[in-house]
Amino acid sequence: MVLLKGVSKPIYCIVAVAQNGVIGSQGRLPWHIPEDLTWFMDQTEGGVMIEGPNCYQELGKALPGRGTVVVSRNEQKSFPGAERAKNLNDAIALAQSLPWTGPIWITGGERIYAEGLPHCTKLYITRIHRDFMGDRYFPHDWSRHFTKKVWSKDGCEKDLSYTFEIWEK
Repeated sequence: MVLLKGVSKPIYCIVAVAQNGVIGSQGRLPWHIPEDLTWFMDQTEGGVMIEGPNCYQELGKALPGRGTVVVSRNEQKSFPGAERAKNLNDAIALAQSLPWTGPIWITGGERIYAEGLPHCTKLYITRIHRDFMGDRYFPHDWSRHFTKKVWSKDGCEKDLSYTFEIWEK
């Protein structure tokens, strides 16, 4: 893990993950859970989201009420309403300098989660109690980084059950 000098905003991760580790399929979420979307919007409001280009594309824009930094090595791509950084360390440094006072949120996708988890002090995870087909996965060793569950709440959308959890290191 690289320690970043002068880090003042906490860095958290937020993710929804199927029981088989799937987080995405062809650039989209493979499920529709309105309560999870509300959870995501409420938690990240006032902070700065760090995401990859596919996550930005799925949302369709930078979300209002929070900052957005997209990690992309493609200098030709533009992300209206968002800042662009070429790597995660630059994205974290940029997020620290933005005027938003809330936490920095690692919001995906697969590569951003893999690189970002070691920097995070909390994990906000929606554990979906079903397998899904997909092509993007959350790191299977996440529980190595986060060992203390501090909060949980069960939910259900139609026949799909899930649990919101907050974990700390």
